[in-house]
Amino acid sequence: MKINFTPDSRTDIGSGGEEAWQAGQIDLATLTPTDLRYGFFEYPVDLTVEGHAFLSAARPPLIDIMFTLGLSLQSLRTDGSAQIDFTENTYVISLELVGDQVQFTSTRGVPTPTPSCSVDAYTSEVRSFITSGLEHLETQYPALARNSAMHELRVLAGL
Repeated sequence: MKINFTPDSRTDIGSGGEEAWQAGQIDLATLTPTDLRYGFFEYPVDLTVEGHAFLSAARPPLIDIMFTLGLSLQSLRTDGSAQIDFTENTYVISLELVGDQVQFTSTRGVPTPTPSCSVDAYTSEVRSFITSGLEHLETQYPALARNSAMHELRVLAGL
């Protein structure tokens, strides 16, 4: 199980926001979590389980995928299942708790046997991904450290 992202500064500020950013009209410290989830930091993200690439250089907004993964940890604990879905398309990755394993399926199909990993491995990888994302974003944009969304992500991931 591996989840990672590749920073791409060309997509830090969403299309249409570049002029406002250059003019100093965007304050990353005060943007709403929703604004941050859908307009910024569209980086290539990979999610691979047992050699099957559920995401390969997909470009979801980093903060959105961090929230989605954090919420999946909660859903697995409370409901025994979770979904990773995307606003920009109909692709869905479904997670189901089977014993101490998380099984992964998707709307694009999966190989047999169904890719899986331990709950502990999934939890660890999600926390590591969120930690790496927070560290990168807050290093590049220190104002983000003051944004409530960053605190919410830490709480979601149990950091």
